[in-house]
Amino acid sequence: MPVQDKILQILGAFSIERPSLTLSELSRITGLPASTVHRLVAHLSAWGALERDERGRYVIGLRLWQVGTLSPRSYEQRALVVPFLEQLFLDTRQQVALSAFHPDGQVVVEQHLGWRDVDQFAGIGERLPLHASSPGLILLAFGSAEVRRSVSAGALRRYTSRTVVDATALARVLEKVRSTSIAISEGALVASTSSMSAPVFGHRGKLYGAVTIVWTRDAADPADFEDRLRSTANRISAAMGETSHEPLPHPVRRGLFNPPHRADASRPRE
Repeated sequence: MPVQDKILQILGAFSIERPSLTLSELSRITGLPASTVHRLVAHLSAWGALERDERGRYVIGLRLWQVGTLSPRSYEQRALVVPFLEQLFLDTRQQVALSAFHPDGQVVVEQHLGWRDVDQFAGIGERLPLHASSPGLILLAFGSAEVRRSVSAGALRRYTSRTVVDATALARVLEKVRSTSIAISEGALVASTSSMSAPVFGHRGKLYGAVTIVWTRDAADPADFEDRLRSTANRISAAMGETSHEPLPHPVRRGLFNPPHRADASRPRE
């Protein structure tokens, strides 16, 4: 087998489900001898295509990501979206983001502007729970029935006292989202944080994702943001609808946004 094919096998071993791998895992997945994997991984690491994380496992390197951002589709999508997000940020002075919906039923943060608090908002490439986040509620409301069934099939995790975990109550929430095209999550994922999302539709009117505003709970009135948010979502949808191809989600990294457990501010003090 040509060496270039072996290199592609190693790079192709990384996926959404396998963002980090050890040398032995790479050897098992690719079927290549351990000595070959060790030699090629050393070359890929020296070039910057692979890096080692804090656990000593291999992940896709920064240089390979930089090369990937040169993809015309990646650049075109960012050029379409970011100006609208920048204007929304200037208008509201709150964190703003675009999340993309993936075929596997996940909500992944794709763009983010603002002063990110790592405990309050997911970073680029991180997944959000569907029932506890406003982008997730948009997907449940406007997405496929299959996604809704997959969520209702199991127990819903309670992140705070405000997280909706009852299937009947969640259905009522989704009905309101469908009627208003606005989803609000007030302290449902992080007790101190609220967010509001509106749906974004892409090529041929297909649901693409959601544009979101995030703010410290009780520090602002959601009504102040609703018109701007809906207008931004409509403008992004119109821009995406004019493209000749379906925009492709391209998050930088993958992981589940799992905020640390803290005392819920909504609960009465002892």
